[in-house]
Amino acid sequence: MERPPASPPPAPPAPAWILPSSAALLIIGAAAMAPNGQLTDPDVLQRFFLAAAVMLAGFALTWRLKTVGAAWFWGVALAARLLLLPMEPGDDIWRYLWEGHIQTLGFNPFELAPDATALVPWRTPWWGLINHQDVSAIYPPLTQLLFRLLALGGPSVLAVKLAIVAADLGVCALLARRFGHGPSLLYAWNPLILTVFAGGGHFDSWFLLPLVAAWFLIDPAQGDRRWLAGALLLGVSIAIKWISLPVLGFLVWRSLRARRPGLALLVGALGLLPMAASALVFCEPTSCPLVPTGSSFVRYGRSAELLPHLVGAVWSASRSWNALFLLAPLPVLALLTLRARSVAQFSRWWFLCLFFTSPIIHAWYFSWLIPFAVPNGHWGARLVSGSAFLYFVLPSRLPVWELSDPERLLLWGPLLFGTALSALAGTADPVELPENA
Repeated sequence: MERPPASPPPAPPAPAWILPSSAALLIIGAAAMAPNGQLTDPDVLQRFFLAAAVMLAGFALTWRLKTVGAAWFWGVALAARLLLLPMEPGDDIWRYLWEGHIQTLGFNPFELAPDATALVPWRTPWWGLINHQDVSAIYPPLTQLLFRLLALGGPSVLAVKLAIVAADLGVCALLARRFGHGPSLLYAWNPLILTVFAGGGHFDSWFLLPLVAAWFLIDPAQGDRRWLAGALLLGVSIAIKWISLPVLGFLVWRSLRARRPGLALLVGALGLLPMAASALVFCEPTSCPLVPTGSSFVRYGRSAELLPHLVGAVWSASRSWNALFLLAPLPVLALLTLRARSVAQFSRWWFLCLFFTSPIIHAWYFSWLIPFAVPNGHWGARLVSGSAFLYFVLPSRLPVWELSDPERLLLWGPLLFGTALSALAGTADPVELPENA
């Protein structure tokens, strides 16, 4: 009888100096970055990039670590985030504060843009820092209610950042519990994650936390109750950021494929319930303007994009028609819905597809991919965690918001290369969705 092939020998443990060196570089880099968040100043930008390089060197060292103790994991994760809390936030945070503030005064942010005449008496000292002042609210209704909750004690950058970091740490905890502290360093010690949440104050961790929790309830499926609880959590994620909606379609299809239309109906209803319930606060019988479709930013705004930029180079008319690129992901979405075997696999490829086709890309968007890269150490996620920092050259170029061609290549090339590398390696998810789920 032929013997089965021998298992490959285990990788040798990382040298003892790797862990303390990685931790020190991440903490030193975070401390150096904190006073350098005003990225419209080219001199500050240089110091920001130097600090980012130090953190990225520490992050790259973590790729040698297979295991790490809880004290190291949480000590560095907490210290780096606390050091970055005082950093000058991104300009989105002023809109968060404004939209929460006017809700406490009885105004609807979906109906009134920040420059509305009716809101002039209520302008704050920082009103001029709000971006896109002629555009009404674009964030979903549950997000608006969170803004309102945080504004009850008065507008506070620190309060918003703490709420964002709390959700971010929640993601760390879920990943560490599921996959262990070592693999979860990809998220918990990731310089991009640290920068955009604790430093920049972008709220994307709020939608990631319920999305990751839903993923862990559904993969692997262990009964209808877990699926339904996961669908409700997924609905919370959708109501905070629309981007999770295709994952709900995937779950509904899997239920239908298992010839369980009743389960499909319940999954779909629970997944849409948080959005519908939170929208009632802002909608009227004859009006529910949850998306400012008349906005020039929505219709033809561009930021660090890949495929739309390439299309625009040969078809200039496409530059003023962002709706065209809403269609681009549809064939991939259909294929993923039919072929994906898990929420993790579906989400990872859905986010990658969206990155490549979206006309508007910001550095914090890449944070969406990172949790779903933890199970297989996805190389695209690792590499874009560094290359995405090139995005931050843009604020120093205002009013021009355009990457050069070499910069665009340096931003997107590592993600493309790493994605191809992981695909060719055929690294599978450790947990797959059963066919009879």
